[in-house]
Amino acid sequence: MSKTAFVLSGGANRGALEIGALQSLVAHGIHADLVVGTSAGALNGVYYAADPTAQGMQNLAQIWINTKREDIFPGNTLTMALRVLFGQDSLVDGGAFLNYLHHRLPPGITTFGQLLVPFYAVTADLITATTLIFGDEPDTPLLEPVLASASFPIVLPPVLYDGAQLTDGGVTAVVPIEVALQRGATELYVVDLEPVVARSEPVHGVLPIALQTLNTSLREQLYDDLRDAMTAGATVHHVNITAFADLELFDFTKMAEMIEAGRIAMDTYLDAPRPNTLWALGPRVQAQTPRRLPKGARPLKPRP
Repeated sequence: MSKTAFVLSGGANRGALEIGALQSLVAHGIHADLVVGTSAGALNGVYYAADPTAQGMQNLAQIWINTKREDIFPGNTLTMALRVLFGQDSLVDGGAFLNYLHHRLPPGITTFGQLLVPFYAVTADLITATTLIFGDEPDTPLLEPVLASASFPIVLPPVLYDGAQLTDGGVTAVVPIEVALQRGATELYVVDLEPVVARSEPVHGVLPIALQTLNTSLREQLYDDLRDAMTAGATVHHVNITAFADLELFDFTKMAEMIEAGRIAMDTYLDAPRPNTLWALGPRVQAQTPRRLPKGARPLKPRP
C-alpha cells in the first residue's frame, strides 16, 4: 500500500519558502498521508496536518507574513550580550516565542491525535544526546514538542518537557527523511531549504568554522538518508530550494516574496518531476566550482 509523506526541513525564518511549496503541492492535487517536520518544518507541518487545504495554506501564509522579529526574537545586541554575561541559556528569552506559538497553533487543536493528518515533530534531547520524535502517541500535547523543534540552538533556549531538555531537531536531523521511512512512507516529497554548503575557499573565524562543520555533518547525513530511501525502493522527490540563502536570521521583512519563491520552485519541479534525483532544483556546486581532491584523498561516497 502506497503512503505519501511530506518531509519538511529546517530553515529558520526561510521556512516561509515551504509554505509556497505546500501551496503548490495542494494545487497540484498532491496530498500527504503523513507529515514530518524539523524546526521551521515542524511549524509548517503542524498547520498542514490540521488543515491540508488551499485555504489552510493561505491562512498559514498570512501568519508568516504578519510575523515580526520581536514576536520571536525580542531584544537587541545589548540584551543578548547581557544574557551571555549572566550565564543564560540563550541569546534571546524564549517567552515571546512560547507566547507566539501558544496563540497561533491551529485553533482548538492541542494534541497530535486531533490533527487530520498524522504529524511527527523532530527534536533533540540534550540530556540523553538523542533524537526524539513526537507524534506516535495521540494524546501528546503539541505545544512543547513543536516549540522545541523550532528553538534554534544558542539563539533560543531549550524546552524543558517531562524530564527532557529539548532543542531544535535540526541539530541531528535537519531533513528528517528517515522518520518518514520508519513510518511506512513509500513516496516522499522532500522540501529541503538547506543552502549549498560547499565553499570555493577556506573558511576562517571560530563561528563560521563551527557552523560549516555542523553543516558538513548534516549534509553528509542527508546524502545517506536519500540513498537509503532510494535503496529501500521509495520514490523520492528531493526539491532543494536555496532561494534567500543570505537572508539574515532576524529578517522577517521578505515573507511574501519567499512564499512566492517557494511556490514557483515547487511548480517548476512538478511541471517536470525527476524522482530519485538528488538536487532536483538546487545548484550542483561541484560542477560550478570544480576542485581537485587533496593528494591521496578519496571521498567516502561519490557525490550525486
